[in-house]
Amino acid sequence: MMKRLIIMIFASVCLTVAARGTYETTALKAARFFEAREWASAQALYGLMLDERPDADSIYVNAIVASGMLGDSIASSHFLSEAMEAGLSFDKLMAGIRSVSFEVGAPEVYEDFLLRSQRDCPWLSRAIDSELLDYYLFRDNGRQSIVYARKMLAGLPDSRLYLGKLAQGYVLAADYASAIKLWQEMLDLDPDDYDTLIDIGNYMAITGEHKIAEEYLAHAYSLHPTPYVASVIASLAAERKNK
Repeated sequence: MMKRLIIMIFASVCLTVAARGTYETTALKAARFFEAREWASAQALYGLMLDERPDADSIYVNAIVASGMLGDSIASSHFLSEAMEAGLSFDKLMAGIRSVSFEVGAPEVYEDFLLRSQRDCPWLSRAIDSELLDYYLFRDNGRQSIVYARKMLAGLPDSRLYLGKLAQGYVLAADYASAIKLWQEMLDLDPDDYDTLIDIGNYMAITGEHKIAEEYLAHAYSLHPTPYVASVIASLAAERKNK
């Protein structure tokens, strides 16, 4: 009896070691395929790995990016659905896909993931809209930045964060009159809004309105003195003196 028990334990250990070895071999192959941009092979191997470890968020990230590089929206949605069923953090998944897609030089994969996630996970639409807003600001897409800033403001109409991002969108879209109007409205509500003072001050400096820029930046400096703001004010004063 004891001999049989020992044999069973030994066999179990051997199987565990073998399985671990197989998984690690598959992981190495998947990583090589991913690095070589052989997306179909990488996608297939990541699928096999998830059969064994369905709670590994980094594998879902690479599987979704590989699928995105292939333009395989069905597989991407499948991996996302499995990740949600496994109880993974959507925020962590989103951050991973953003990082990896940018690393491989394909930010559009991240954009596509977010847009598809809106359809697949409508209960996460607020978080996704916020992320799309930041993505479009980063990509200097003024038109889409305005769209998503307004979406966020629909739920938080007095949010200085999203009002500021809406103003950034206006600048990117070359709608400077709307940006200035919004900044001024924000300062009417809070004359000591440091970020808005910096934004409008920098804009005025860039457009050659140096005296007005100095006034806004001086107010900002009085609230939060920093070497950067001091240097900009000094530079503007010097330029005005030399004219």
